[in-house]
Amino acid sequence: MSSTVLGRNAVTVNKKYTEYFLPTVMTAMATNIAMIVDSIIAGNLLGQNSLAAINLMSPISQFYFSITILFGLGASSIISFAKGRRDEKQANRVFTSTFIVLIALSVIFIAIQLPLADSISSLLTKDAELKSLLYQYYVPFIIGTPIYLLLMCSIHFVRADARPAFASNIVIVANAVNLGLDFLFMGAFKMGIAGSSIATVTGYAVGFVMMTTHFIMKKSTLHFDFSILRNPVQFFKFLGKMVTIGLSGALGTMLITVKMLFLNTIIQSIGGSAGMVSYSVCSSSQIFMSMFITGASQTMIPIIGVCLGEKDYDGVRYAFRRAARVLAVSSVVIMLFICIEPEPIIKFFGITSPTDIANTVPAMRINALSFPGLSFSFLLLYYYMATQKRAISTAISIINGIVILIPSALILGKFFGITGVWYSLVVAQVGTLVVVYFIDLAEKRKSGGKYKNFYLLEETEDNELLALSFKGTKENAAGVSLYLSSFLSKNGIEESRANRIAVAVEEMAASCAERMEGKKKFADIDIRIFADKNETIISVRDNGDEFDPLNDDKEFEISPLTVVKAISDKVEYSRVLGFNRTIIKL
Repeated sequence: MSSTVLGRNAVTVNKKYTEYFLPTVMTAMATNIAMIVDSIIAGNLLGQNSLAAINLMSPISQFYFSITILFGLGASSIISFAKGRRDEKQANRVFTSTFIVLIALSVIFIAIQLPLADSISSLLTKDAELKSLLYQYYVPFIIGTPIYLLLMCSIHFVRADARPAFASNIVIVANAVNLGLDFLFMGAFKMGIAGSSIATVTGYAVGFVMMTTHFIMKKSTLHFDFSILRNPVQFFKFLGKMVTIGLSGALGTMLITVKMLFLNTIIQSIGGSAGMVSYSVCSSSQIFMSMFITGASQTMIPIIGVCLGEKDYDGVRYAFRRAARVLAVSSVVIMLFICIEPEPIIKFFGITSPTDIANTVPAMRINALSFPGLSFSFLLLYYYMATQKRAISTAISIINGIVILIPSALILGKFFGITGVWYSLVVAQVGTLVVVYFIDLAEKRKSGGKYKNFYLLEETEDNELLALSFKGTKENAAGVSLYLSSFLSKNGIEESRANRIAVAVEEMAASCAERMEGKKKFADIDIRIFADKNETIISVRDNGDEFDPLNDDKEFEISPLTVVKAISDKVEYSRVLGFNRTIIKL
């Protein structure tokens, strides 16, 4: 038996993170790539003003995105937590409530924006030519509101429903359609910048149709439960909880909207249209970086939600560390690439004027220096949101969004011109991390020793006796059983009780090994044992093939699970995030 059985490790969490990471990054990439693709194609086919006009839409598109964060991430966090506690009814009701709210919001947004589209365009730019282009792009965008909101929120639910690859495929297909139609509408059909917006809406419509297929399949564990409409008190309670949990992430995105409005104004006043061209490319590079930030951060959210629901604080820490490593590498690599070779990127957006290129090169390099700080600011924001430290995550949103950036842009812009504005992007990220460090110190002091580090989590459950991780082989099953018998007896557990625990764990592990027999890999198993004077609880989690011990086809034979059921007072099973989770009470 491997020595790894003597302690808990991060294998199951890391493998689940890896399984979810690429689909989540692809989803984030496909989600954000629409505006980058529109900018590149419009810049090359229609000219630099079209590139600038699409960038002027960023505040509105960011506002929409913040709504999907508010309800999508907020609701999916509650759903993951509910599934961790095996409360399927609550998960379904939260899922249904979210759809109802999004449909209502879509109607409201369309009713407000359509008649005011011209006035809103005037607020976003004073340049007559840019305003005309912006208006043409904006109107189709408004009409596509319900498709966008429902699709992008549902992506979070599909991912939480253990189908991360399908979630990414939906958005990839949607944006592939958008890309093809961009060339068709703006190129062949000469529809101008409006064609770009229509292509985007059409692509999302295709993705919406794909998304609906998931929720009508038997594989889906989320189902509509419209009985929530008969209980308005609970409906608004769920709504409030969604908003509370999702607020910090949504606020961060909303404040990006505010930031963009202020920066657009500051940059236009200092650098004119040339400054806006430079900022358009910088903004697109930030969007590209945000794909990895969003991917790494959102991958850990459902994992943390489930682990938190199970009070598996080690699992929470493992998920965060994996996300931190991914972002450390990706942010530095992207920063170095932009700093070394900015010109090819600039030309890719259709910018060919030597003057514009010369102005944009330093902007790109300075902006890239902010990427490591930006990555960890948002990683901490999402982490504290997922662990329900809402005040801290909200503070990060506000500090990062406007408290430091806007004043520093105004001050540095006044003394150093447009270069000072670019440096304010770096100052904002460094300042945010410094403030978060002191907030964290204050929280640890307030906890009276409850929190030992920046995770702000308790070290372990008071009644947790033991946590083990091991490969699901029959050899390890027998070895773990022997180890448990010895360990539990030495730690004050009466012999008969210790033997029942050891037998239950051995039989569950042996059953897992039997299910995976003949396959290329073994399952990974996490065991956690809790005990007090009256009861022992064994939590068994594995990443093997789906198997419900309560609906075992072999239940009338002498099988390992027959033994477990015979010696246990109660056995509960749930399938969460592709894990088999069994709770055995003795």
